[in-house]
Amino acid sequence: MFFVASWFNPGCVSERENFLRAFHAASPGITSHVFGRGGTYARLAERVPAGRVLDLACGDGPLLRLLPDAVGVDFSAGELALAPAGRVVQARAQTLPFADRSFDAATCHLAFMLFDDIERVVAELARVLRPGAPFIALLGGGPTAEGRDAYHAFAERLTRRMSLGDRRASSEAGWRELFAGWRGAESVAFERWPVDLGGTFADVWSVLSATYSLGADEVDRVREGVRAEFTVERVPCTFVTYLAAVTL
Repeated sequence: MFFVASWFNPGCVSERENFLRAFHAASPGITSHVFGRGGTYARLAERVPAGRVLDLACGDGPLLRLLPDAVGVDFSAGELALAPAGRVVQARAQTLPFADRSFDAATCHLAFMLFDDIERVVAELARVLRPGAPFIALLGGGPTAEGRDAYHAFAERLTRRMSLGDRRASSEAGWRELFAGWRGAESVAFERWPVDLGGTFADVWSVLSATYSLGADEVDRVREGVRAEFTVERVPCTFVTYLAAVTL
């Protein structure tokens, strides 16, 4: 079985990665808390085939609890402290501490689009996956295009825009480019998965306040602006996500 270890070298990360590391150190488990009631972890786990599975950016391990033969990798010690014991490694996705052809599948929940040096991440996946193994990821897509909900009201009030990762990691065309050397690159599959995270204002604000772009100096202004616009008992809030898959 896998063991807890650290292969993380803080000296090799970018300013953006340091921001993400500090964010998750301050709020470990925040992503699983926010999206847990949206059902995305269970839906993603259902698509992952049996076998040895690598979970990139596993956080506090919600997918590990659903995939008994999976091992998780994350660069946040705070997140990994909450993950299933003995099944996680602290490391960067750009430098995976595993032997070639070690896994039957890989997955990633709402993190692939945040990685720096994405070509290196893809190369590492190609190295540790066995031929014919799939990489299946859930990608963030922002607010829905139709209607208006709390997410729209929230986004338009933000004054800071975080530039994280590589845009190619979030689009079907980008995946075809990034995975061009893979056998299944021409048949990259994208499925649109809207996620309803509406509820009480407190429920919805817990979702919105987990956004990387919300600055500490604008929390009160943005929260009260959204609250004033949505006074209904059940506040609507829907995210768009995409399930993306490609085969090595």
